[in-house]
Amino acid sequence: MTSLAEKLDFSHSAPPLPPGASQQIFDLARGVSSPAMAEEVLTQLEPLLDRFRADRHLALASGLLMERLRREKDMRAVWSALQERFPQDPLALRMLMRWLRRDGRVDEGLARIARHYPDCWRALPQARIALPGLIELKAWAELDQLWSTLSVLHTTDRAIRMDYIKALAEQSRFPEAAKVADAVHGRDRMGAASQDLLARVEAQAEMMGRYDLEQSAAAIDAIFARAPARRPLNRARRMVFFSGQLGTGGAERQMTRIACAFLDRAALVGDPLPEVWVKHANPATGSDFYRPMLAEAGVPTRVFSEEKEIAVAALDGLTPDLRDLLSLLAPDVKRHTCQLLQAFRAHRTEVAYLWQDGGIVQSAIAAVLAGVPRIVTSFRGLPPNLRPNFWRPELPVLYKALAAMPHVTFTANSQKAATAYEDWLNLAPGTVQVIPNAVKVMPPEGDDEDRAAWFDILERSAPCTRTVVGVFRFDENKRPLRWIEAAARYLAKRDDTRFVMLGSGGLFPDAQAKIAELGLQDRVFALGIRSKVGFYMHRADLLMHLAAMEGLPNVLIEAQLVGTPVLATPAGGTDEVVEQGVTGTILSDAETLPEEELDTRLAQMLDDPDRLARYGALAMAHSIDRFSVETILDRTAELFENPR
Repeated sequence: MTSLAEKLDFSHSAPPLPPGASQQIFDLARGVSSPAMAEEVLTQLEPLLDRFRADRHLALASGLLMERLRREKDMRAVWSALQERFPQDPLALRMLMRWLRRDGRVDEGLARIARHYPDCWRALPQARIALPGLIELKAWAELDQLWSTLSVLHTTDRAIRMDYIKALAEQSRFPEAAKVADAVHGRDRMGAASQDLLARVEAQAEMMGRYDLEQSAAAIDAIFARAPARRPLNRARRMVFFSGQLGTGGAERQMTRIACAFLDRAALVGDPLPEVWVKHANPATGSDFYRPMLAEAGVPTRVFSEEKEIAVAALDGLTPDLRDLLSLLAPDVKRHTCQLLQAFRAHRTEVAYLWQDGGIVQSAIAAVLAGVPRIVTSFRGLPPNLRPNFWRPELPVLYKALAAMPHVTFTANSQKAATAYEDWLNLAPGTVQVIPNAVKVMPPEGDDEDRAAWFDILERSAPCTRTVVGVFRFDENKRPLRWIEAAARYLAKRDDTRFVMLGSGGLFPDAQAKIAELGLQDRVFALGIRSKVGFYMHRADLLMHLAAMEGLPNVLIEAQLVGTPVLATPAGGTDEVVEQGVTGTILSDAETLPEEELDTRLAQMLDDPDRLARYGALAMAHSIDRFSVETILDRTAELFENPR
């Protein structure tokens, strides 16, 4: 649908739309909720775009309809262009900020707001646009700072006050929200939804006072203190994996692999029968990537975004205190806690295997309240105190409470991650047990699309004799643009190597643009998501991985298992996978990429085929047993039966 956005004609030579038409189109677009309806309306709009001059309403309506198609591709560029053209429109800014937040590009969003709305701290028109933008970014510290000034300079403006109350409620900061609500003027003349919001935050603030809670996250301790006893465990048979989604990330791949392997072994040795539950699995955003694999293996999969929400009042067996305390949780935590509590009870879950910080905060409270006998968490990287984009105030409270429960076990996939969580939570060494990733040797076969792509690469890069591959999500952490720049610096000195990138993400369009800008379309190839990664890995001489932060990088293990040497930053557990100078090369710094060192090591490795061959052979020998699926299954199954 990018072509539709490109058809927008803002020139004065084009005739204007009939009076009132653009507003009608915009109102229609706001009411569209399904992809099918959006497709239909867009089809009807195309003739108008060919004949008439686009205005703000028509442009924003087109963006909203493209958004309703639930296609991630190109939406960032669409909203960025619309926000630049219509900086005074709050919708364009909010939609752009939403995509930047999803990509972890909060700093970029803050810079955009500062550039377009430099006087938002005092100028009310700018504040009315910037404040909702900060809310969409979830830039809470910056929002509080802005409000500290606006609340003094604009004491009677109801719109910004209500926006700030909504933001405080989203963070479950109910006492603060109630104080702001006290100064809202003309409440009796407000709409029903606004009055309901004010009444709700005041009721929640009163409830927090009744239970003597200074912050809503403290409700977790109070909930656990009133939780029923866990059920006894005779033998672990019913197991649920829970995570946020089934996208292309390493954690999702690992969870899928383990769940499928447990099902394969269940009939032979009596391993638990696994099910995989996730918050969402949307084909349009790629968050269902591993769903077909689970279906093919026969692992039951449950997606809670496809089910009805459950109100706290609809849950049976809760005391009045527990109902009150659950209502104090952050809205997303409360929603999934209610759904999962009912689901764990009905399933009679015996092992809840909870993955990643986001998945754990959504599911652990429900598992405790449902009396699940064994709860195992899987941390997949550094803790959120070291990764601000993943921080939630509930996490330290939740984890410290879980750590005190004998039927709960914490695991991480690297020793670095385990130690970092222990340090953060002040836990004894060894509290977080290390379960490395289970990795299968990737086959060299590809499909017709892979073979066609590879033939095209070879034809376009005919002079090249070596191949460097990169497999990662295109986000700031994985540094795809720095990866391309490293390739460009190498190619400026010699023309003997092609560079192939696999993966997708928010920076994928930027990566494509960077390749074109540098004129490297016949040397650097960004192929997007490929399901047959082994096809490319087996054809590579080297894997280059430049992440700033990692857990235990799956792709490094996968590379070594097929004999592909690695050049990588020392992010996370990289040195637990790659043996420096034996199976690959690890750079000196991950946080600040050492470009000169990177360039030197890359050239040295590619210039020495004997070293590459030796590294590859040793990498296979060192990895095959340690990261085998059978080894990891044995260790995991033992945890389910004996948690501590």
